[in-house]
Amino acid sequence: MRAVRIASALAFLALVTGACTDTYLYDERRLDKLPADRAIALDGDFCTPSTNDVVRPIKILLAMDASQSMIKTDPGGSRATALVELMNTLPQDPEISLLVMLFAGSTSAYLTKTGLGQFDRLIDYTPADKQALEQRLLNFAAPGTMANRDSTDFVKPLADIYEIISRDIANTRLMTKNTANDTRARYSVIFLSDGEPTNNQDDELLCGDAVRRVRQLKDLADDVKVNTVHVFRPTQPIDSTKCDIDGGTGPVGGSACRIPIIPPGACPLLQVNQDAERLLKMSEIGGGDFRDFRNNEPINFLNFRFGQVRRTFELDTLVASNFSALPGSPDDQADTDSDGLSDQDEATEMTNPWVRDTDGDGFSDGVEVHFRALGGAFTPNNMPLPDGGGLDPGCPPALRGVDTDCDGLLDCDEQIIGTNAQRVDSDDDGIPDMVEWQMQTQPSGKDLGQDPDTDGLSNHDELLMHMDPHTVDNAKLTAQGYRYGLVRSGPLDDQGRQCFHFRVDNVLLAPTIRDTRDAGNPDGGAPLFRRAAGYNDVWLSTAMKPGDDPTGRTVIRSFRTQLPRYPVGGIKLPVDGVVTVKPEDFILGCGPQQ
Repeated sequence: MRAVRIASALAFLALVTGACTDTYLYDERRLDKLPADRAIALDGDFCTPSTNDVVRPIKILLAMDASQSMIKTDPGGSRATALVELMNTLPQDPEISLLVMLFAGSTSAYLTKTGLGQFDRLIDYTPADKQALEQRLLNFAAPGTMANRDSTDFVKPLADIYEIISRDIANTRLMTKNTANDTRARYSVIFLSDGEPTNNQDDELLCGDAVRRVRQLKDLADDVKVNTVHVFRPTQPIDSTKCDIDGGTGPVGGSACRIPIIPPGACPLLQVNQDAERLLKMSEIGGGDFRDFRNNEPINFLNFRFGQVRRTFELDTLVASNFSALPGSPDDQADTDSDGLSDQDEATEMTNPWVRDTDGDGFSDGVEVHFRALGGAFTPNNMPLPDGGGLDPGCPPALRGVDTDCDGLLDCDEQIIGTNAQRVDSDDDGIPDMVEWQMQTQPSGKDLGQDPDTDGLSNHDELLMHMDPHTVDNAKLTAQGYRYGLVRSGPLDDQGRQCFHFRVDNVLLAPTIRDTRDAGNPDGGAPLFRRAAGYNDVWLSTAMKPGDDPTGRTVIRSFRTQLPRYPVGGIKLPVDGVVTVKPEDFILGCGPQQ
């Protein structure tokens, strides 16, 4: 029996030894098949902006009907008193500005210090200036002798408002072009009238672009709101019982926007109500508020929401991304030039893997290939002609190669994608446009809550982990997903900042290829090249929302480094696998990179 046991034991030992030998000890393939140590961590601190870091100018434009009917509907001049009351109530801050515009007929006049359509700082108004402004408003008479100077026109003053705000936005951009200041004003229009346009303009006001295009300027500013005020405060009440419309057969005519046309004097109370309804609808289109002042109620502008100049900010999203790695970070593929096209695909397309726009037509290679697949007439490797021709049309020469917001997407890329070339996060969802584009979600629409691959993970979660939102890859999350740790570093400091300590682990590097465009050996030695293989383009972005407006515009500050290196020759950079990030490394918009 003992011999049998010994024989069995020896047989088992031989089996185990053989198995170990075959599997682990002497298999030379192990040198090539071991997974590369390509994971790095981003470790450091960041702080939300202080209350003085991101200042939001508040600009208020009061557009008031100055037709002769205002003498009857606001005989006591309550609108002028309300203007001065507003000026005295607003904080005396250099970032708050005011512009008063009066309109009558086809004429607009500006009660500003220069007489032009320019905003004046509120702090520059003395008590005497305010009193003079009040008198000018009450005593204003439309200039000229034209027949329509006492008529009412809404479309013309709205066009003037659009021009004023557009020009102010452009001037602000020019003043801050070469600075890190991302100053964007919040514009609040208060449009006041007592009646309706002399000629029916509902098609333009309620169905057209007269109000809508003013509101659309919000994409270029912090916000633009069109508030409206209806005023009807006559000394003598109107006859509420009189209503004679075609002998009771109903309103005559009607606009395409469904506010009926009433013959003058046929139904006074209904006319007043419809005038108020028109202004209400205008405020809804303009994203603003509506106030209706009737009978003896004094006019005031204090209930409109103008916002705050200085605000605290709260962290919304922290997201890391490696633009050199494809979604899911496969270990055998890379995107060396971060153009959205893998190096293998660049070889297939015969494009340059080190240049994101091979033919220099203003569109990145990845963008051209993507939209060509959708039917667009794009060729990513055109041969430019000496006269500048031969390229895909659509991008002006002055914009080729330009990335105004430094988010990694060229300006002309953003035009065709549908994002804003002036903003890192066009849809204010907390994820930069470049991250969404590279990871194949929609950077111009809010789709982060969707789950197109139905794997139980939202687009938002997959983007944070650098996984593919269109592939069921849950089994790979542990090995390939980014992992986040975030803790507060105490309470708000005396500047209104909230600081955090963070760590993002398992950021996987990709095997990028070396840039051999300058290959040569002038000294007879090894070939020269611009950039060695393995270096990766790693980003870390923080998105913050104003504490007083969780739905407001995000403020994005980013850290970017191209120092991490895939383990070429078995050694990665940094050697310890940790990239340390300090609060001052996060920049707003364009800035130096590591």
